[in-house]
Order: sequence, then structure tokens, then C-alpha cells
Amino acid sequence: MKKRVLLVVRKLSIGGIERVTVNLANVLAREGHEVHVLVLKGGNELAPDSGVTVHRVDFDKTFRRTGLGLVYDLFTRALLKPLMPGSGFLWRGGYGGYYLKRFVAGLESERGPIDRVIMRGQGAFETVWSWRDPRLWQVTVSWPGSEGGRLKGFYLRRLYEGKQVVCNTPNVRAQLEKQLGHHGIHPHRWATIMNPCDIEAIRRQAEEPVELPARPFIVHVSRLSDVKRQEWLIRAYLEADIEEDLVIVGDGPKREGLEKLVEERGAGERIHFIGSRPNPYPWMKHARLFVLSSRSEAFGIVLAESMICGTPCVAVDCPGGVRNVLIHDQARLIADNTVNGLAAKIREGLANPPSLEADPELIERFRDTRIMQQFLDLPTTGAVTGGRDE
Repeated sequence: MKKRVLLVVRKLSIGGIERVTVNLANVLAREGHEVHVLVLKGGNELAPDSGVTVHRVDFDKTFRRTGLGLVYDLFTRALLKPLMPGSGFLWRGGYGGYYLKRFVAGLESERGPIDRVIMRGQGAFETVWSWRDPRLWQVTVSWPGSEGGRLKGFYLRRLYEGKQVVCNTPNVRAQLEKQLGHHGIHPHRWATIMNPCDIEAIRRQAEEPVELPARPFIVHVSRLSDVKRQEWLIRAYLEADIEEDLVIVGDGPKREGLEKLVEERGAGERIHFIGSRPNPYPWMKHARLFVLSSRSEAFGIVLAESMICGTPCVAVDCPGGVRNVLIHDQARLIADNTVNGLAAKIREGLANPPSLEADPELIERFRDTRIMQQFLDLPTTGAVTGGRDE
């Protein structure tokens, strides 16, 4: 039976949350479902297929255009936020939930009843946290840092108490359950569903022609930021003392400093910064190894994508979902959380790579049609107000 599904995301820029949202939208549409994507903020670098309807509505701007909204915004910025640091989402999400309720009602009046609402990412939760509906499942891809005190518990209660929560890996779920339990917060329902990948599309895009280095290379694809810890990657690469070059695909605030580090180490001819690419898959396919050096990694969609391209992965054993993604023989290349450990696994991965072809389930568990069905099978009945599963 075909469904009408609404996906909600904060933005559609190039990033893991956004790519996964587009992947899910595309497979739903491809399988004949009616799909709508609501974008709450900016970003248009990514776009789903033509069969998906995209709505861009900034509830903050909509509210501020009203006289009450302008006064409310000034009041919260001037008085409430200084008294309660980090509380801005409380006030935005209060009216944001009201506007989301109106949006859903308007869409249903035009198209008919919506069967599922799937919201992905903390930024989206905060923008519309006050809306409650049994059709809504919010997909959490990380846990919110340290346990914190009573104020943090107050904030988390707004986001999770009585809600229906999907986590994208068992490790993320375990961490979030522990943190919410510390504050006595009880989501209504839990589920664990991995991120979807369009396996055939990734492999097709990996065949597109690009200009590759003349020498064999290993690759890293990520935003250049503190949490991705590319300085470790560079140091480990140099320590590994391998013949292959290193290609870094991505951009971000750390790029200038990283390029300076490479220059200081005299490695400019071996380490290549090529910037952000909408299609990184040709570099994944032609690399001998994919390397991830993150401080934490809720899922690591690039690990799944690299394996789909046929390239084995090395990753640091950081908090998050790496151990849920790199399983079976691939788990052998999870490195100790040190530069030395990462360098050692780079050498091992090149000398003795795991055979991805011998383990089809390593990749098949990410197949988008399988993940899509898991989302469609989620229950959408029962009150969503508080308490544990009924």
C-alpha cells in the first residue's frame, strides 16, 4: 500500500544528515510513495530526485514578520537567553511546533492524510520541538555530549520526553538511553534503523570520469573541522611512511591550518586538498584505502559508501557508530584511538585488505529499500505525551 510521507530536515547542504535524508526521500519516491521534504532553513547544495516535492519554510522568519513575533524575539534575545544559556531553541521551538502543525494541516488539506513524518537531526528537533503527533518519529544521529546538570536535563526533556526516537546505530542508542536515563527522561518508543544507501546509484556515480592523481593513493572524505581531526590523519599518514599519496576531499574551517601543517612537514607533493565535491565516489572507488580519523562519529556514512565503492576502510575507534558499521573482517582495521594506532592500521590495510566481495551482507544491510521498509513499518498509533513504551 502506497504511503504519503513527510521528511523534515533543517537544511539541504552537503553533509551526512542531509545526504541520508535525500537518499530516503529518493527511494520512497522510486518505490511509488508520495514524498514531501520540508526544509526549515537554508542550503540548496543537495536536491532529491524530481519525484520528491521540496517545501522551504523558515518558521523563524515567518513568526518574526508578525508584530508579536518581533517583540517576542527581542525579549528572548535580550533577557531570557542571558539568564538561560543555550535556551534559544526553547522559544523558537515553541512557536515552531505551532507553525509545523499548521503546515501539516495545510498539506493534508491539499494532498490528503500524511501517513508518516520522519524528522532527522538535532537542529530540526530544536526548531519544532513542541509539535507532538503519533505519526512523528525523530531520527537521532548523535547524543548531546556530557550528561550535564539540571538545566541540561530540562532542555533534553523538551526534546525527548514522550517522543518516538529512532537511532541510527546501536551504540548511539545506548549512549542516548544512558544520558536520558540519568535525567529520568523516557521516550515513548525506541527503534534502531541504519542509514540508507542507494547502492546502484553510488556505484554508477563512482564510474564518472574525474582527474585523479598520477600515483596510487588513499582517500579521506569529510568536512575539515575539529571533530573530524584531520591533523591526526596527516600525522598518521606521514608516520605510516607508505608509497601512496593522500587525497583529502572536503572543505571547512580547518583547511588553511591543515594546508600549513602539510607545508611545514614538506609533504605538499604527496597530500592533495581537492575541496568539497558533490560526487566523491570516483575518488573512493579508485583509492586503495579510505581513512577516517574522527574524534567521534555517530554513524560514518562515508564508511558505508566507501565499502559500496569496493574500497576497504580504516577508522579510529572513536565514540559512536564506527563499530556498528565496520563489522566482520572490516573490524580488523579499526585503529586504537592514537596517531600511532591509525598509522599501523593504514599499513595493515594496504598490506592485507579485507575482502569486501566475500561478505555481501557487509554492504546489503545499508540497501535503501530495506531501510525504507523499516521506516514504513514503524508504529504510528498511541498517545505521544510521556512515559515509557506501552
